[in-house]
Amino acid sequence: MKSIMKILIDGRLYGLENAGLGRYLMGLIDELSILDRKNEYVILLRKKYYDGLNLPDNWKKILADFRHYSFAEQIKIPGLIKRENPDITHFPHFNVPLLYRGKYIVTIHDMLMHKFNGLSATTLSGPLYFFKQLVYRFVFAVAVTGAMKIIVPSNAVKDDLLSHYKIESRKIEVVYEG
Repeated sequence: MKSIMKILIDGRLYGLENAGLGRYLMGLIDELSILDRKNEYVILLRKKYYDGLNLPDNWKKILADFRHYSFAEQIKIPGLIKRENPDITHFPHFNVPLLYRGKYIVTIHDMLMHKFNGLSATTLSGPLYFFKQLVYRFVFAVAVTGAMKIIVPSNAVKDDLLSHYKIESRKIEVVYEG
C-alpha cells in the first residue's frame, strides 16, 4: 500500500501576469487538485492569489509574498518550507533558494539565457549584465545539480541540459506541457 506524501509547490509565480511560468503553474495546480485527493499539498502563494484560489481539503495555502529573484526569497523561503516538512518540494523554475537543503524537483522550461547572451542580448550596462549572468548561471547550476528529478518540456531541453551539466540522463523526465 502506497503511503501518503506531503508535497510542497512553490506557487509564487501562479497567474497569467507571469507569462508561461504562471500558466504552467495554473495548469499544474488545477489538474493536481482534480486528479489527486490522496496526497497532501502545500502551496506557497503571493497575496494576489492567496484568498481567491479555492483548493480541495488536501491542500494548504501559505502566504509567501516574496518576489522571485529576490534576497527575501533566498532567505525566507527555506524556513517556510522547513516548517512544513514536506517529503518533496517542487520548484517550477530554476530559482531554487541556495540555502534550501531538502529534497526537490525542479522544472526547467528552457535554456535560452545559456544560448543567447552577451551585450547584444541586454539593455543593462556591461558590468551589471555580466554580474547578473554570473549569478544566474550559479543559481541554475545549483538547481539542476541538487534536484532529485528535473522536469523538462521537450527532448531538446533535456539534450541542452545534458550538454551543459554533468548530470545523469535518468534524472531528467520529459513531460510535455499543455
